[in-house]
Amino acid sequence: MKLFGPGGGFRLLFSLLFFSLLSLASCGAQTVLGLSRNEAGRRLKEGDIDFILDKAPYRMEEIGLIHPSAPYYAGMLVKARAGELPADGALLATPTLVGKFPAQALPEHGTQALAEALFEAALDGKGKIQREAARELMGPLLAKDPGAAGSFLDRLEQRPPSVLLAPDVLVLRGAALYKLGRYDEAAALFEGRDGDEGAGWDRAFALLSALEAKNWGAGAKEELTTFFLSRAPGEAQQWAQGELGDRLQELLGPARAAAVRGRFALAGWAYGQGLGYFREALAGEEDLFFRYPDMLGDLGRAFLYGPGRSQGLELLLGWDRSLREASAGKDWDIRGLRYRILYYAGRIQRQSGQYADAAKSFDSALEFAPDGLQRDACIWYILSMGFQEQPGETVALLRKYLPRWHSPVYFEDIMDRLARYLTVNRRWDTLAELFSLIRDSRDGGTVAKYAYILGRALSEGFLPAASAPMKAEELFRIAFEQEKGSFYYRALAASRLGRTTVPVPEKAEAPGKGPDFGEDAEFILGFFEYGLGGLAFSYLGDTTEFSPEELRAMAGAFAGAGLWAESIRVVSAYMGREDFGVTRQDLELYYPRAFTDMVETRAKETEIPAELLFALVRTESAFVPEIRSQAGAVGLTQLMPATALDMAGRIRRQGGTDYLEEGKINLEDPKTNIHLGAVYLAYLEDRMESPMFALLAYNGGMGRVRNWRRSAPALPGDLFLETIEYPETREYGRKVLAAAAAYGYLYYGMTMEAVVADIYR
Repeated sequence: MKLFGPGGGFRLLFSLLFFSLLSLASCGAQTVLGLSRNEAGRRLKEGDIDFILDKAPYRMEEIGLIHPSAPYYAGMLVKARAGELPADGALLATPTLVGKFPAQALPEHGTQALAEALFEAALDGKGKIQREAARELMGPLLAKDPGAAGSFLDRLEQRPPSVLLAPDVLVLRGAALYKLGRYDEAAALFEGRDGDEGAGWDRAFALLSALEAKNWGAGAKEELTTFFLSRAPGEAQQWAQGELGDRLQELLGPARAAAVRGRFALAGWAYGQGLGYFREALAGEEDLFFRYPDMLGDLGRAFLYGPGRSQGLELLLGWDRSLREASAGKDWDIRGLRYRILYYAGRIQRQSGQYADAAKSFDSALEFAPDGLQRDACIWYILSMGFQEQPGETVALLRKYLPRWHSPVYFEDIMDRLARYLTVNRRWDTLAELFSLIRDSRDGGTVAKYAYILGRALSEGFLPAASAPMKAEELFRIAFEQEKGSFYYRALAASRLGRTTVPVPEKAEAPGKGPDFGEDAEFILGFFEYGLGGLAFSYLGDTTEFSPEELRAMAGAFAGAGLWAESIRVVSAYMGREDFGVTRQDLELYYPRAFTDMVETRAKETEIPAELLFALVRTESAFVPEIRSQAGAVGLTQLMPATALDMAGRIRRQGGTDYLEEGKINLEDPKTNIHLGAVYLAYLEDRMESPMFALLAYNGGMGRVRNWRRSAPALPGDLFLETIEYPETREYGRKVLAAAAAYGYLYYGMTMEAVVADIYR
């Protein structure tokens, strides 16, 4: 190309301009709000948003240059700085949020405008980033005036088609069009689209836009009724109800409008008010409850928890009689309707103390249960009532219903109560018969429990060998081999067999980010990259949607942020999967050593094994320092204030630290709480028969444990635990011992059996 000669000056000027623009574009691609891309990313991931707060909202698109997901997390950080996120402790668990950086004046345009601009930029992201950004924008968009909605729509329309046609962005477009009064366009936007995009918002805008455009067809009343009555009330339904106001009754009629209001009342736990609305609906259009089956569940709960149970029961049973002879021409799911009717009739009868009638209703409902979970619910109620009324007859009920169980784990509580009853009453023959029924069950925990108790009864001479299904050693072996069973019974059985329990493979990859993680998993993990780990758990949702590898990485991220309780909950969500093999790293996440120096120091001082003190703290609080129980217990070791005062006094009198300040003790302080809890456990050990009895007293009180022990003095400690009256205390003893065995194995070079022997000494 000639730069000189005829036309050369123009070409030179064009070339200089071209390369200047190219250079500017290149620089722009490498800078974010005046910082290099790397520097901006580093600051953002440290929670430093000062470089954002002094910039105009229109520049927030630049944050997307860091990463497509960065604008969403930046928006959440801006909201946190403005105090618009709940300060519940979890959010501030990492040192990257409010308080780390010097306070500065908020920008003139306000943090809300900045946050909204950042969420707009996040619409270019994928998966959950886009969905959550759209959710954050929906409320402000509907609250703004039409002019603001128009500006938002103009900006939105500049995005590429791939973004514009995304379901959640499509719903935002519909909201803006509706706000602008462009109802025909809003209604047309959703024509021919299947599904329920935006959690119902698409239907809300489509229906209300058609109404406002005077395009209210013959079937519109049914469509609007279906929108309100066929799904659980959500934000979209709530908005639509408010938008329609008094027109709701005009559009739907009195009965349907009452049904809608009844559902919203129940969503707010106002059962009496909801029942009043439902009675209006029943008087005007009873068929609504058959055409929209979810309404039957709402009505059943309203009668169950509101006034008028007897009238409700009479209505439900009358409906069931009618449905037995219902016309085949009715477009109803007769079986599904009868299940709901009989199920709630049974619950009302049970609540009213009519156990025999309730059992009949649940047994009838069982025939129509739509899936295994609903079958289990009916059977659980039958067994629970049977045990409450005639515990000795529960075995007969089990013979009848056990073959129909869908998930044996669903019945763990009943099987535990039954094991206690049979042990207390020394009905070893019946326990043996029950074991024979459940031996092949998928509930490894219950199988291990029954096998171990039977083995101990046999070895102690309580059960004659002739009445036993097999030798004690064989029973212990069965308990030991339940790999998905409780560590507690496996370790106990191993100690009887003289074996070493190695619960997991020794070598496995540490939790980390995998290459095949889905967008939703990346979204959750992104909270930790940007210092917002405390918010991540609330977005987790249904854990079955994630692979065990994804969940393991999340658990590791929670643990890395010091959010131990959340980490433990995530691990428990995948460890129980049948197709998943637990690794040592999973166990270390499930049994973490938080506050290690404090725990080990106080354990050594009080001569309590460190593994036992770790197990107590994990069981009591999951390492959450500020946790409080309904009874008033506080902190890591869940001490009652009166107990803490007593222990603090003992420490002070012995020349130790004075934890009393102005008549109070800061039990949320980990150092204080661990010291007082360790002293209290040591105090109980001095007064009880063994560490296990001290643990039981820690949970149930010394007086109760001594009374329980006096009622069963001949039983060895492990069988005595099975007789304890309180289910919570029974399970507490098992959990702490199992956790102590795991801590000893993982961190202190001990066999699990050695820990068991030490605690039951």
